[in-house]
Amino acid sequence: MQNVTGWLLVGVLLAGLTTTVPSMVVAKQNLSESVTSNSVLSATTAPSMYASNHTFQKSSSNPLHWKGGNVTLTTTSTKREGVPSFEQHVIQSIVVTQGKQQYTMQTADWKDKLLQITSVAASDSKTWIAIQAERSAGSSLILLNLETGEWRNLQDRLRQAGQKNVETIMAYAWAPSEDQIAFSYGDTSKSTISIYNAQQDSLMKLPRTTNYITTSLILWQKEGTWLDYISEYPSDQFILYRYTLASNKVKPVKKMKRQEFQEWIKLNQALRSK
Repeated sequence: MQNVTGWLLVGVLLAGLTTTVPSMVVAKQNLSESVTSNSVLSATTAPSMYASNHTFQKSSSNPLHWKGGNVTLTTTSTKREGVPSFEQHVIQSIVVTQGKQQYTMQTADWKDKLLQITSVAASDSKTWIAIQAERSAGSSLILLNLETGEWRNLQDRLRQAGQKNVETIMAYAWAPSEDQIAFSYGDTSKSTISIYNAQQDSLMKLPRTTNYITTSLILWQKEGTWLDYISEYPSDQFILYRYTLASNKVKPVKKMKRQEFQEWIKLNQALRSK
């Protein structure tokens, strides 16, 4: 890890998954046999099962900032010339303030420019915050330790490990214990889900029963013994999966159409606003 104005840069490992055509056929058959569209689990009956995330609220003032409890995140931007209009304003620095402590991350010289912060969420211990930042193609996820100023760009670590298919980090959720964060990453055609332990700087990739095109939602059970996520495969077909940590197994739980999927998105937003 390398210190840069009180921050540390480390990251994670992305492992690709290559699936042969025969195994994909078996996976699809298993899905058909083990999941139905009539499960009793629904977005309206499930809220009490899941942990909420400690998300920051975005202000409407100038300068724009995010605030969660006694922690404030503020960005400074600069304007570039000779680039498309949506890429002209890029983040020059990210300043995080907690009481008298302040950490500044300089991002102006990053090759992959950050355009704007899209969400900020604190771990259950309030030791770490996750900063999701939009880029010209995809999103990055940066973790910051509020006690030490250590920061970790998960996407950079994936690349340092020589991994491919790390265009974007799509969804994330902090576990209700142990400073663990589950997140999905990939590109527009394939996503993978992993759990990163910020305390141990370790990564565990979740097994899966089939390929996923996208994974847009991750929810932890309140005690942290399992998590649910909704992935798309094939196009415009969504399935709720459940991963159990003790058994290290994933099971498909429920098929749903896009309209029902939108109800789960609303549930996720409600849990993130608590």
